[in-house]
Amino acid sequence: MRGRSFFAAAALALGTLALSSAPAQAGYNDGRCDSGELCMYYHSTQYGASSYVDYYDEEPSHHDDVFRSSGAGKGQVVGNNASSAKCAGTRYNYAIFFNSNFNGQRHNHTCDGVRRNTPGWLQNNNASSYEPF
Repeated sequence: MRGRSFFAAAALALGTLALSSAPAQAGYNDGRCDSGELCMYYHSTQYGASSYVDYYDEEPSHHDDVFRSSGAGKGQVVGNNASSAKCAGTRYNYAIFFNSNFNGQRHNHTCDGVRRNTPGWLQNNNASSYEPF
């Protein structure tokens, strides 16, 4: 009997270790602009420090999210409220769409770590985004 309980305890410990060491998804939507994420800002670049939200991979609706970091716009809905964006690092480029579910006009945002204004037609008209390439 003692052997079984030892092996059960060892299996439980290994399972817990395996779960705790599994890689997390790049801090998605945690209010930090990490490498490989698209960060969308509440204001254009001329306003300096403003709140942003961070996305990783695809986001079919910006209307379900709020700006999380400190600054102007914190707590506001992201959909139709972002005027600038940046990609931390150079992992991929992102496409930002006028409509939800990756529909309508899109802007391919270069991921070179520089915060840029979105085009005039897209400022405060963003609805979804993903990394197409």
